[in-house]
Amino acid sequence: MKILLIGDCLSKLTSTALVIALLLVSAGVASAEVIYVEPGASIQAAVNNSTTGDFVIVKSGDYEENIVVNVSGITVTSEHENPEGVFIRAKDENSSVFQVKADNVTISGFNITGSGEFFSTFEAARITNSFIYRDSGKQDMADMLEARKAYRLGSGEIFISRSNGFDCPQAGICLDQVENCTIERNYIFENQYGVYLQGSMNNTFANNTLFRNGILVDEGCSRNVAVNNSIEEGNLIIGAHCWDNVISQNRLSNGGGVGIACCGGGNLVSNNEIINCSTGIDMYDTQARTVLSDNLIKDCEYGIYLILVYDSRVYNNTISNSSRGIFLRENSQNNELSGNIINSSNESGIYLLDHCADNRIFNNYFNNTVNVKAENSEGNSWNITKAPGINIAEGPYLGGNFWADLNGTGYSQIAEDSDPDGICDLPYNVNGCDYDYLPLARLPFSPSLSGGNLKL
Repeated sequence: MKILLIGDCLSKLTSTALVIALLLVSAGVASAEVIYVEPGASIQAAVNNSTTGDFVIVKSGDYEENIVVNVSGITVTSEHENPEGVFIRAKDENSSVFQVKADNVTISGFNITGSGEFFSTFEAARITNSFIYRDSGKQDMADMLEARKAYRLGSGEIFISRSNGFDCPQAGICLDQVENCTIERNYIFENQYGVYLQGSMNNTFANNTLFRNGILVDEGCSRNVAVNNSIEEGNLIIGAHCWDNVISQNRLSNGGGVGIACCGGGNLVSNNEIINCSTGIDMYDTQARTVLSDNLIKDCEYGIYLILVYDSRVYNNTISNSSRGIFLRENSQNNELSGNIINSSNESGIYLLDHCADNRIFNNYFNNTVNVKAENSEGNSWNITKAPGINIAEGPYLGGNFWADLNGTGYSQIAEDSDPDGICDLPYNVNGCDYDYLPLARLPFSPSLSGGNLKL
C-alpha cells in the first residue's frame, strides 16, 4: 500500500492513514493507495491520480473547485469522516460540485455548496401548491413561469427532469448514470439541488444533512435508498418512471415534503418524519403498487395527497394538524388505507374528490371536526368483513373505522355496543351514500394509542 500526498510533501502519515492501511491489508488489497489532499491543492488532481480501491482523503480546509469523479471504486472522504473541517464551494456555480460518473464511488464527510441558486425545492413547491392545490389562480405570470422550470403545472405532477440527458444540472452532488455509489455524512446546503440522480440505480444516501436544497431522483432511476437524512427547507422527490426506491427514516421540515411523480411503482416511503411542509407525501399518476407506511406527518397543509393513483397502500401513518389529512382526487382508485391515525385536521380528515371509488378504507382512527368530505366519489368500502384481530382502538375485531371528533361526541365515542365486541351495533353513514357497516366502538376502558395522544 502506498501513501501519496497532493500538496505538502512533508506531511506525516496520520493515525487515519494507519487505520486505513490496516483495513486494506486485512482485506487483502495492499495495492490500494491512500492519497492525501492538502489545503490549497486540488481534489480533482487526487481523483485523477487514483485507481480502483484507492482512498482520496481531503484534509481540513477550504476548497473551491468542481470535481468530476470518473474512476470507479474509489472513496473520497474528509480526513475525519465528518463535514466539520472540509468546506468545498463550486468554482463554477453552473456545474455540480461533485459529478460522479463512475460506479462504486463513496463520497463522505464534506460541506458542499455554491452550485446554482437555491429555488427549485421549497419555493417551487410553495408556488405549485398555491397555484394548483388551492386553486387560487392569483399567482402572477412571472412566478408561474419560474415554477415551471422545476415543476410541471396543470395536472398536479410536481417534478420533471432538469437534465438534458448528458450533463448534470447544478447540484451539490450529481450521480450521472452510475450504480452502487454511497453518499453519506455530508452537509449539503444552498445549491439548486442537493443530491441529484439521473439514469442511476442501486445507490445509497445515508446520514446526510441538507439545508435549502434536497434529494431529487430523476426519470428512470430505480432501487436507490435514502435513509436517515435530514432535509430542511427542501424536499425529496422520486421522478417519473422510477421503480423500487426506498425512502426511510428521513426527517423533512419547513419545505415541500416527499413527492412521487408518474408512471413508476414499487416505491416504499416509510418511517419518515415530515414536519411543517406544504405537503407531507405527494403522489401523482402511479398505476403500480407504492407503499406509504408508518410516517409521522405534522403541521403540513396536506398530509398525504394522491392524484390519479391506483393500487397503492397507505398504512399506519400518523397525520396531525393538517388542513386535509389524506386527499384523494382525480380517479384515485383501488387503493387501501388502513391503520392510519388522522387527528385535528382543519378541513377534513379524508377528502375524496372527482370519481375516487373502489378504495378500501378501514381500521383508521379519525378524530377531526369533519372526518370525511366526498364530492363525486361514491362506492368506496369503509369496512372489511369482521375478523379476529386487534384493531386501532385496541378492540378484539377488525371491521370498520373509529369515528371520533374533537368534542368527544363522535359516532364511535357514543354509539351503543351491546355485545360488547368492540363493534357498534348500527352502521355509520359516512357521506350520505356510503356506509361503514362495522364501525369500531369505544371500549369500556380508554386504551393508550400512540403515546396516549388519542381521545377515545
